[in-house]
Amino acid sequence: FLAAPIAVGTVDQALLAALQTKHAHLRHALLARSLLVIDEVHASDAYMTRLSEHLLRAHVACGGQALLLSATLGAVARTRYLSLATRRPPAPPPLQEAQALPYPAISHCGPRGATLLPVKGNPRQKTVHWQLLDAMAQPERIAALAVQAAAQGACVLVVRNTVPAAIATLQAVEALAAAQGLDCLFKVGSVSTLHHSRFSRQDRPLLDAEVQRQIGKQRSPRLGGAGLVVIGTQTLEQSLDIDADLLITDLCPMDVLLQRLGRLHRHADRTRPPGFDPARAWVLTPEEHNLTPLLKRQRHGLGPLRARDQPLGGVYPDLRVLEATRRLIAAMPTRNIPADNRALVEQATHSETLDAIAQSMGADWVQFGQEYEGALGASKTAANLHTLAFERDFGEQYFPDDQVIGTRLGAADRLVAFDPAPPGPFGQPVQQLALRHHMLPQGLPDDAQPSEVEELPQQAGFTFALGDRRYRYDRFGLAVAAKGQD
Repeated sequence: FLAAPIAVGTVDQALLAALQTKHAHLRHALLARSLLVIDEVHASDAYMTRLSEHLLRAHVACGGQALLLSATLGAVARTRYLSLATRRPPAPPPLQEAQALPYPAISHCGPRGATLLPVKGNPRQKTVHWQLLDAMAQPERIAALAVQAAAQGACVLVVRNTVPAAIATLQAVEALAAAQGLDCLFKVGSVSTLHHSRFSRQDRPLLDAEVQRQIGKQRSPRLGGAGLVVIGTQTLEQSLDIDADLLITDLCPMDVLLQRLGRLHRHADRTRPPGFDPARAWVLTPEEHNLTPLLKRQRHGLGPLRARDQPLGGVYPDLRVLEATRRLIAAMPTRNIPADNRALVEQATHSETLDAIAQSMGADWVQFGQEYEGALGASKTAANLHTLAFERDFGEQYFPDDQVIGTRLGAADRLVAFDPAPPGPFGQPVQQLALRHHMLPQGLPDDAQPSEVEELPQQAGFTFALGDRRYRYDRFGLAVAAKGQD
């Protein structure tokens, strides 16, 4: 794959060149010829970041060049990446200095050291009106906001942090829209659905295309003047050129929130429905905007997920960043994007901010900060143990054969194949489905294959068995089937 003159793939393809895995030396040798471009570099976790750093250090040492892209990378992370080409890593700038740096900019590190070059960005500024709403656990309340806006002709984008929350929101929107006789549902063909990662490899491109057709730059006005409600998860915040009149989103780290805001009033030449000319966003929080209960129990994708024999995980586990983001939203009702991007990211992610947040919230938060930093250290140590020692001769290295080494830390997901391929919820034959590790039964053999595939009696889709567990694949995506569920 990496032998191609131009290769486009996931970052995992490149990271395999830095791990103690089969053919890693060949991968790295081929990659060293190329300009390595890593997009959305801010989105990597601690394990993948350490792997990326190891790969980049070797890549540059071989004379290679790399371009890292991000609209929301903080100064601490940027300094760490730039230091890979120097023998004496510089200290990250203090918070006050970091948030005053120009944006957008190109950070460059060459033989003469690191430089920050201001560049002209998009001259268009967008004033975003945002407001907190403690309705994360109230899908009916969220649906009421979305359907009300759609009734006024608005295209509404609802981004939830977890698939179950997105499904519950869609069901609430469907019930309310039916009660009001309003045709505002996102559909593929005639099937009401949503957008997230638990769809087959055959259906995801179809969903992507339909979302962009219905809420993208070239969309056509809907019949009857009604708006549209599109519901999904993080899959909506990157790589899709979509434009919403109103954004409703779960609380998330500021750098992620700015990505979601990038889908709000994205195209300047679009005529907005009356009342939606200002860019508005509702940011959903837990009850009373209180994040402290999440220290002990993760909810809504917020806070740490504690699983036995697994690293501290979760969708957005660092509550300090989330609390900083919540405070920034509450502090000012409007922000100018992208002019405020640099300050917002630094004030929500810089180590000085996180320490101050923990101290202001009390002893439990301080303890959590220590625990979280310890977990990050453990992830980095695991990455160091898995990386390829480029400085050692080829014949001196012996790769472990008693452990699974991957580009992502934690239990492995499972890809299952169907032969023959049953029809999915949108009429496409489903050849493969990816099952997240937490959906798999314990002790599942490596060679286990799906069995007892049965079509659903009242809607498109099917159920199947894998090990001692049964699954359902329909318009809501893949889920573990409840007992007695067809």
